[in-house]
Amino acid sequence: MQISLEEVRKVVAAYHQSRQAATPPLEPVPEAVQVSEEENLRLAQEIARELSATPDIRTERVAELKRCFDMGEYSISAEMVTSAIIRRMLADRIR
Repeated sequence: MQISLEEVRKVVAAYHQSRQAATPPLEPVPEAVQVSEEENLRLAQEIARELSATPDIRTERVAELKRCFDMGEYSISAEMVTSAIIRRMLADRIR
């Protein structure tokens, strides 16, 4: 069986026509939202308040870990420590 160049062109044209017919029309892109300087300032202040209310150290978690450590109940495998170190190193490289 021989396929001519003209037959290949017809197949390609039919393929393109079927793809165009199957592709739904694109929806218009919504306009960009403008935020006022006052709104930006208000949001920044709200975020700053939330951050200042959040403790840097989770005292409950620290107390629980100290209790477990003092009672000899805290144990962590070398594999877990190694895994955490490697994950942190990889995360730092991504940044």
